[in-house]
Amino acid sequence: MSAIQLNAEFNGIDALKNACREHAIQNAFEFKTLRSSHNRYEIVCKAEDCHWRLYATSVKDSTIFCIRCLQAHSCFGLQHDGNQGATSTFLAEYLSEKLNDQPSYRPIDIIRDIKRDLGVQITYSKAFRAKETAIAKINGSHEASYQMLPEYCEGIESKNPGSIASLEWTSERRFKRIFVCYSASAEGFAYCRPLLGLDGTHLMSRYQGILLAATAVDATGSLFPLSHAVVDAENDDNWSWFLALLRQVISQHASSFLNPGTLTFLSDRQKGLLDGVQNHFPDSPHAYCLRHLEDNFHKAFKHPKLKSLLWKAARATTQEEFDQAIENMNGIDPRAGPWLLSHANPEHWAELYFKGRRYARILPSP
Repeated sequence: MSAIQLNAEFNGIDALKNACREHAIQNAFEFKTLRSSHNRYEIVCKAEDCHWRLYATSVKDSTIFCIRCLQAHSCFGLQHDGNQGATSTFLAEYLSEKLNDQPSYRPIDIIRDIKRDLGVQITYSKAFRAKETAIAKINGSHEASYQMLPEYCEGIESKNPGSIASLEWTSERRFKRIFVCYSASAEGFAYCRPLLGLDGTHLMSRYQGILLAATAVDATGSLFPLSHAVVDAENDDNWSWFLALLRQVISQHASSFLNPGTLTFLSDRQKGLLDGVQNHFPDSPHAYCLRHLEDNFHKAFKHPKLKSLLWKAARATTQEEFDQAIENMNGIDPRAGPWLLSHANPEHWAELYFKGRRYARILPSP
């Protein structure tokens, strides 16, 4: 970027404006615009009776702007630590290189660094807007990304044969949900353990939404991502849609897992999941995540010993052991055992009653 001096040239009026803002920040003054057009740009110092003035015009038959007149200051500069030249657009340009290297750069850190480096105090909202603008410049905007989804899905299925990328819109042509399963993941799943975890989590981007995921366990015990989806809410309809597409994937690439009692599902007790698995995979055992059940149990009954008794009941291999664990719960709180058995059927979490391969031993290759 050229320095602000007489006869300095800039590649376009935007480059000139940005240089003027940086110059004003470095020299602790503010300016106001008298004229700004496709071929002229004129600004003056905002201080009363100050003579500073910059006048630039475009070079004929080009986009270049040249400073034709530059007068000196006759004021003492700003008496406060803000500066109107530090706009969110200017700051986005200033921060873009650092954000490109460090996407997790926080607004609170931006405020601190701008104060240290430029001597300007900015608000949290301006720091946030500057970060959003810079990220959009680096990665593109969220809006543009959503508009590219149809082409993205077509590319997945055409360039990666065997993949499934299903995109749905609302009647107003707004994004509703997307499901993605790459062929490599689908083919690899056939060699994983017969265990599939289902879960959803909130997205923290501007448009939020819910990420649904189906994750398997490979032969080494590592997590193996099978498919994922982005939906507007974690509800019955979206889980049913997700599981219908998931069954299509498994039918094509790991059909032996659909034999009765072979594939075990693991999830929390979210209602949409309970009904969805039963409807789309009626022959597959459905295990509850004991961590989720433990959290819910502890919310209802705060006694610390109840959690260890829950795990004893889950690991029990005889009726006597199971009944003893429930009886010990009732000894601490008479409501604990009845609450547990009524809220979560032991067929879904207790080793004694579970009908599937709870520990997902490795099956022979298909």
